[in-house]
Amino acid sequence: MARRTKIVSTLGPATDDPEILEAIIAAGVDVARINFSHGSAEEHLGRIAKFREAAAKLNKVVAILADLPGPKLRVKIPGPLPLAPGQVIAFSLSTTPQIAGDIVITEPEVLADVKPGQRILLDDGRLQLEAGPAADGRLTATVVVGGTLLENKGLNLPDTPLTIAAITDRDRAALEVAGKAGVDWLALSFVRGPEAADELRAAAKAVGLGNALVMAKVERPEAVRAMKEIIAAFDGIMVARGDLGVEIPLEQVPMAQKRLIAEARAAGKPVVTATDMMDSMRFNPRPTRAEASDVANAILDGTDAVMLSGETAVGKYPVETVTCMADIALEAERYLEATGQGFLERDKLESRHTIDDSMAMTACRLAHEVNAAAIVTPTLSGRTAQFLARYRPAARIVAPAPTAAVLRRMAIVWGLRPVPMATLSPDDSRMVAAVRDAFVAGALQVGDRVVVLAGHPLEGGPNIPTVRVVRVGEAGTSQAP
Repeated sequence: MARRTKIVSTLGPATDDPEILEAIIAAGVDVARINFSHGSAEEHLGRIAKFREAAAKLNKVVAILADLPGPKLRVKIPGPLPLAPGQVIAFSLSTTPQIAGDIVITEPEVLADVKPGQRILLDDGRLQLEAGPAADGRLTATVVVGGTLLENKGLNLPDTPLTIAAITDRDRAALEVAGKAGVDWLALSFVRGPEAADELRAAAKAVGLGNALVMAKVERPEAVRAMKEIIAAFDGIMVARGDLGVEIPLEQVPMAQKRLIAEARAAGKPVVTATDMMDSMRFNPRPTRAEASDVANAILDGTDAVMLSGETAVGKYPVETVTCMADIALEAERYLEATGQGFLERDKLESRHTIDDSMAMTACRLAHEVNAAAIVTPTLSGRTAQFLARYRPAARIVAPAPTAAVLRRMAIVWGLRPVPMATLSPDDSRMVAAVRDAFVAGALQVGDRVVVLAGHPLEGGPNIPTVRVVRVGEAGTSQAP
């Protein structure tokens, strides 16, 4: 049984060795995340180039996800700062301290919206402050839960509606770098509404990333409330549980995760579950039992991909972490099949009443009834293959596509096996060629019964969705089923 859930791995110093890169790809990484909140442009470009080189060496289709900083607020302090309960400190409302010792943050203008009594959380909520009055270019705050504040740690304002722009200057600088690398996905932090999707697409187009897909990171209460509209506007979402667990009550995060995954699945959009999935493996060769359950439960909920952050970026055991996550994913998928919670029985999704989606559901049901080994769907954009993935068929999904960019974009979607599409001969049909392409790529074997779904059965012909059942013959020919 081949693993269907995709693995996203954050690149960093721990993966800079080419041998480590090859090892994590071989262990199961499908998507490399580049965290633009840290590191230089040169580091990002170098890591992307090395990752693609390693993937090409292993003949694996992978995607690059550029995770933009967004309006992520961070403190800018020269060194560790002890904060004691009851202590009164001050934040500057500008980019420079008003008085020596004032704390400066990125995007300080948002502090003007903070009202007395509202919470200011630092370092993922580990340090808690209560806002006081603002005057003379300074916002005072009283420490409620103290500790040592380190450089570049995050600041959250869960009680304060943010008026900052969706695309910040730091995002635009990151997009310039991402444009040079030709990344496949763009993830925007702290999305608050669906309008951010068009803003991001416009900014991406300006740097040559007009074909990149856009992902919303759900981290704010507003985003949870507007999840349906945000999912409809973006190409996918990420359940970014770190900041989400600071911005909303922690006990609400598991249910929010389930709702977000369900809504994304219903809309046919890929969803990534992220943050601290196997965080203990930054320092240990084995995860905790709670972490193993966390990964498994996200898969049982129906996530497309699970993500590693510091575990692979700076951890001591990046290869072991990916291997362990892949093993947990496979075991969770085996459980779903063994308990009869696979295709249709588990999901009970209804067609969205479009021809393309209805045909995808029909193909999945047909594959289920004839016990097909695979569904083959030639695709020019990845759209049809994504419709199929929505229904989580037991048959593997093989998606021949004509360009490397389309192949890479599909690498994040549950269950998809992207393979290159050969140029059609004058006498060839796309459906026959698609089966041959899948066979040549090693995704099919002689004797396999497969369902073929195509929107354009003949090159240049009308858009007539067609479903066939064939058996794979010698050299990938299509034979009677």
